[in-house]
Amino acid sequence: MKLDIVTKNYTVRGNLISILDKKLQKLDKYFSQVPTAKVILSASGKKCRLELSLLYNGQQIRSEVVGDTMYHNIDELLPKIERRIIKFKERQIDKSGKKAVVDSADYVYVAGVEQEELEIAKTKRFAIKAIDVKEAIAQLEMLDHDFYVFVNISTDNVEVVYRRNDGKIGLLQPYVE
Repeated sequence: MKLDIVTKNYTVRGNLISILDKKLQKLDKYFSQVPTAKVILSASGKKCRLELSLLYNGQQIRSEVVGDTMYHNIDELLPKIERRIIKFKERQIDKSGKKAVVDSADYVYVAGVEQEELEIAKTKRFAIKAIDVKEAIAQLEMLDHDFYVFVNISTDNVEVVYRRNDGKIGLLQPYVE
């Protein structure tokens, strides 16, 4: 696994990098080609945040955890990312039309993965207006939601403004590849 490590307000001490690298190497068995792992280590006050993004065949598999120590975060994050890799692999369809199967005996960090099908609990239809970004932010504030979907009047695209965890506002601008 190709490892790219970024730190933000965090100083790496001891053998953290070698432990992280060793544990992530165990996930290589799920991939036919070498994936790229981007790891972000950050600290805020007494809490440490570990973010892991795996880039493989144009797809991104991501997970993050916040805890007291990075070593604890590694142990908490690995089962989460392994579950996501397994779901990703099971959804992949090879060229022969058969689903890729991951043998449960081969799991590294997850014990007894339950197959949970996510269902849509509610469907809601609503009209969206063509407005500018500033008006969308005002609507977000007035409605006290975490996000607001709108058509950007300057681009004619559906976009989303949302409230980030740090309290700031983010803008999602999806496009079709």
